[in-house]
Amino acid sequence: MQRDITPDVLRGFALLGILMVNIPFMALSSDEGARGEWAQGLANGSATWMMAAIFAGKFYLLFSFLFGYSSSYIIKNNRANRGRWIKRCFALMAFGAIHFTFLWHGDIIFLYGLLGLLLLAFMFRTDRVIKIWTRVIYSVSAVLITFIGLSVLIGERLFPEEFEDAYVEPMLDEVLRSGTFIDSISPRLELWAFGLISGVFLQGGMAFAAFLLGMRLARSNFLSGPFDELQNSRMIKRGLIFGLPIQMIAATILVRNEQSGDPYEGVYLSSIFLAFLSAPLLSMAYVGIIRKLAHTKPSAVSWMMPAGRMSLTVYISQSVITSLIFGPWGLGLFQELETWMVLILAVVIWLFLVYFSRIWLKRFAQGPLEKLMHALTSSKGTKAVEI
Repeated sequence: MQRDITPDVLRGFALLGILMVNIPFMALSSDEGARGEWAQGLANGSATWMMAAIFAGKFYLLFSFLFGYSSSYIIKNNRANRGRWIKRCFALMAFGAIHFTFLWHGDIIFLYGLLGLLLLAFMFRTDRVIKIWTRVIYSVSAVLITFIGLSVLIGERLFPEEFEDAYVEPMLDEVLRSGTFIDSISPRLELWAFGLISGVFLQGGMAFAAFLLGMRLARSNFLSGPFDELQNSRMIKRGLIFGLPIQMIAATILVRNEQSGDPYEGVYLSSIFLAFLSAPLLSMAYVGIIRKLAHTKPSAVSWMMPAGRMSLTVYISQSVITSLIFGPWGLGLFQELETWMVLILAVVIWLFLVYFSRIWLKRFAQGPLEKLMHALTSSKGTKAVEI
């Protein structure tokens, strides 16, 4: 069976964006990333700006869209396949639990498995029902995010003394400077638990809306069916004309606030939330650009395809590599590099894993973790379907 190129290329591309957003939390500050001293100066400020404007908030939506889209490869509009989807969700949660315990407290696999179970309630609904729920969930999330951002911004101005508590560095930072691998487990779990609560509350709705959009568009073979040039151009223009300027403004506000002598938490959160609200526009522009290239100049993007075919393996491998680079049980480079260096390193790691995926798939049909996932979730005799 011939594979569709566009979903794999998009997935490989999304892995770069996810690493670019995650790596400051792996290399600079476990809970704040590229903030404060890490955003100072022209080079670090520019790197922080680029990360906020181009990557943050956009690629988790792109990955979520692809997760919903790939559900059609498993369900195949057949209710008998629901059991396999449920097993897959629990397997993802198991992978996620191992991941956030030993490697990366910002894991998304566990949350995807959790929300994937909720997706079952919509898999056999009509397109109209799914479209309505997508808009409702996005709108509720947008209102909630806006309310929280404005509340913190106003509260910080009206009651400044309540927001002047000294910053308490997370225990994981200390462990990453001089502790052991075993020492890192407990503080990592603590940060993960806090991140899961805030992630579900603030980003879970957006991610689930992207699930629903991807699942609905998969029914019409949006990424692999007949290419509608006019529709695709509209999608790209919307994202670049409306989405990109908002992202640039939000990133500028964020960096200027961080580089000021007295940064406001409310301004920081408001800039982040503004970026989240408009992120779907730019995310879909990325989809449109990759989709156009995949149809008109496939050789320009097909080199990312192997990483997309091994997305679970690559995602976990990113955490393994960064753990060895920044942890004291490896090279011990935590808080030793500048922000701009860290982002360049993210690109190098991603390119290496794309190359590794290409070499691996020349010898094997699936990535190692994809093979394990298939073994855990497929019935005997079922052919492998890579997602």
